[in-house]
Amino acid sequence: MKKLIVLAMIMAVMLLVAALVHAQSPPSDLKPTFISPTPGLYVNGWPAFTVSYPKEWVEQRHLTGAVFFAGVHRPDIPVYDYLPSLAVGVVLSPLPLEDWAKLCMPVWVEMATDIKILSDKPSRLKDGSPAREVQYEWVFKNGPKVNGFWLATKKDLMWIVTGLTDDKKVGDDLKRIDYSLTFLQGREAPVQVPPDVRAFLDMWCTDVTSGDVKTIMSHFSDRFLNSGASKAFVEQWWRNDPASPIRRGVISQEPTVTVFEPRGDKAYIDGFYTEKAKGDLNALKEPMSFQQIINEHGEWRWYGNQK
Repeated sequence: MKKLIVLAMIMAVMLLVAALVHAQSPPSDLKPTFISPTPGLYVNGWPAFTVSYPKEWVEQRHLTGAVFFAGVHRPDIPVYDYLPSLAVGVVLSPLPLEDWAKLCMPVWVEMATDIKILSDKPSRLKDGSPAREVQYEWVFKNGPKVNGFWLATKKDLMWIVTGLTDDKKVGDDLKRIDYSLTFLQGREAPVQVPPDVRAFLDMWCTDVTSGDVKTIMSHFSDRFLNSGASKAFVEQWWRNDPASPIRRGVISQEPTVTVFEPRGDKAYIDGFYTEKAKGDLNALKEPMSFQQIINEHGEWRWYGNQK
């Protein structure tokens, strides 16, 4: 009888451990949030990762520069009316992790005053990946004083950043949201796309490397909208922003699609470009940025991340 009891206890422990592992390890077949939203879990297409947050938080239109934004609606607070809030960003940069605050400072000074970096130190994700955490406080221009806790990590040259903002000190409960960042393994393999979509992507890459803005913009729908940015706004970005492929001198670009889901005249598409810039011997990966394409009069065009 004792042996049976011990065996039952062992089995119970094994089942409990298996349940915990299952709960903490997102299934590999999770679809990106844009395709199939799951309350409390953000799933990125490429790079493939997840971030967990409270289920009751409300997702909002993405901020410029962010791929995801959610928080607690606070209409009593001017300018920044979602506190606490989570922002997730994916940024291409060759800079090391320790330069994260330095990289962001030119952006921060445009939106806030009285900026104070309270801590800036190395850290690690739960899987051991090197990370950098930055804690700060500042006053939004025409808005409230807030506290922030940002965690940055890198995958190749891609920075993946999770940031928590609140009008009071960011405690361990909110920091756990940042540290929930989990990479999904085996999600970089290419998937098949229809021949006309592949032809669209190949022509897009050819025209990007030509540097002709008028030709590049012909691949955008007039109804294009991406995080609130219109086609006209994106055209100016291509012409003037130092981060645009034209200004970076990109001379070759090859698309790899890792997620593709057609929906009527539209399709969700994600993956990366392998590209080389003039004077740079090393190729780098850059994410596809616009998430949706739309078929207009028999031709595919970029449609943006609008629903």
